[in-house]
Amino acid sequence: MEKVNKNLKLYPKYRQLSMDFLFFYTINILFLTQIKKIDMSAVVLVDTFYALFVVFLQVPASYLVGKIGIKKGMILGNICNTIYLIVVINSTNLFNLIIAELFSSFGFALKDISEPAILNESINASKSEKSKIFAKTQGKAVSGYYIISAFSMILSGFLFEINGYIPIFISLGIVITTLIISTRFDNVEISEKDEEENIVSLKEAVKFSFNSKRTRCLLIFSSIVYAVITVLATYEVSLLEDMNVSSKYIGIVFAILNIVSGIASKNQNVFQEKFKNRTLTFLGISLTLSCIISGVVASLSSSITIILIVVLAMYVIKFVMVGLYNVFLIKYLSNFTNSKIDTRIFAINNFCSCILGVVFGIFASILIENMQTSSAMLIFGGTSLIIISIVLIYMRNKVGLDPKQYSKEELKYDVKG
Repeated sequence: MEKVNKNLKLYPKYRQLSMDFLFFYTINILFLTQIKKIDMSAVVLVDTFYALFVVFLQVPASYLVGKIGIKKGMILGNICNTIYLIVVINSTNLFNLIIAELFSSFGFALKDISEPAILNESINASKSEKSKIFAKTQGKAVSGYYIISAFSMILSGFLFEINGYIPIFISLGIVITTLIISTRFDNVEISEKDEEENIVSLKEAVKFSFNSKRTRCLLIFSSIVYAVITVLATYEVSLLEDMNVSSKYIGIVFAILNIVSGIASKNQNVFQEKFKNRTLTFLGISLTLSCIISGVVASLSSSITIILIVVLAMYVIKFVMVGLYNVFLIKYLSNFTNSKIDTRIFAINNFCSCILGVVFGIFASILIENMQTSSAMLIFGGTSLIIISIVLIYMRNKVGLDPKQYSKEELKYDVKG
């Protein structure tokens, strides 16, 4: 129990620093184009390489974590991210950036599998209590990240004006810190007896995911929501730029919105208790409606002040949903998993999310190339609402049931399994 308590105490501090490249994430484009003198077309192309790398590296990442263990998977992921920043600092062309993104995508693939797994396996409690502890710990970690991220968003812009290298060196220092922290976690002990049976093969995990109606539904829903959130991250900035909001104020706006996400994730239990089995419905519908309303209002020939207020209100709703998503979906996916399969499920979720992220991203880019951002948001939001509504209807009587209502096959990898 002492080791478990140590991991639970360490996880929020670690996770809130490791979720992203703090200080560098918001000024990365400025750094690459202004400091490193790399063409914008090359920078945009690199994002496509990153998405493709993430898709193709999920399987090897999952296999590697299964072989070397969860803790070593975390450590290796942080090493890859350290190498990424070092390569970026020394980059001079597109090829350098592609190599850097290869390390980053593999690093986050390893981390996205091993980090929730080490939390899940460090909780020694009954089924109901484990779910609550997982959500509370994850919520504390995510909320802390959003607060730190908001601070870094504001400060990195000012630091970049002083010297373009300052933010990325601070980011490198944070990544090295997370690497050191990851070595302090205690290994999640797996019984040596029947060790080969303790880790389910990726093929078996995929088979289980498709055969389990509950898991299949959650993977589909999680992937769609991830894809929508990823697209909106670009659309939202573009819409504010169309409304002639200066870059200085855009940074402040999104810093505040990150704090909103942090508050939402920390108070996820309030939403869970209020909406219960309708929580995912609330999340999906609210997310897409905020996009649609933003697009409609921005298209109106009304007072720019009123339009801006309504649009920002919709952004607040969206960021609340982002905060909840980062807690709920991992929580639900881990509800009926143990050390035999949890890393595989997280890998499958990451793979599916990235695939849909690429598909939705292509659709979103076609829209914004042929129309104004407001119209693109309206069409994209409407399409996403239809898709999510169909998925939610499909999910009825498959997700959110009492554990006794699930089949024995659905519960074969339950915590006690």
